[in-house]
Amino acid sequence: MKSSHPVTDGYDPGRLLSALRAQLKLRSDNGLARALEVPGVLIQGVRSGDIPVTPELLIRMEEVSGWSGRQLRDLMGDRRAKFRFEQVRNSAVGELISEIYALADAKKSF
Repeated sequence: MKSSHPVTDGYDPGRLLSALRAQLKLRSDNGLARALEVPGVLIQGVRSGDIPVTPELLIRMEEVSGWSGRQLRDLMGDRRAKFRFEQVRNSAVGELISEIYALADAKKSF
């Protein structure tokens, strides 16, 4: 018998993005990107698992949704007791995210 409750076992940032879209009554990931004020490519990268949910993005999600950081992390299956900022800050991910923002800014100036 299927449960009507979403399964929350296992890490899946896509589940978090889908829950945010539903909460904000948005039709697409592009709408979610606009609501979070981030480039759409960033949301695509997070959904595909190529880019982790950064602390900055998690804070923005918290502000927009009204959900706590713990609730957001539970939705994506993040069960760590502590989130280590250095895991994102000192990696190539930070450079990739900077490039995404630079490209988005360049597109806006056209």
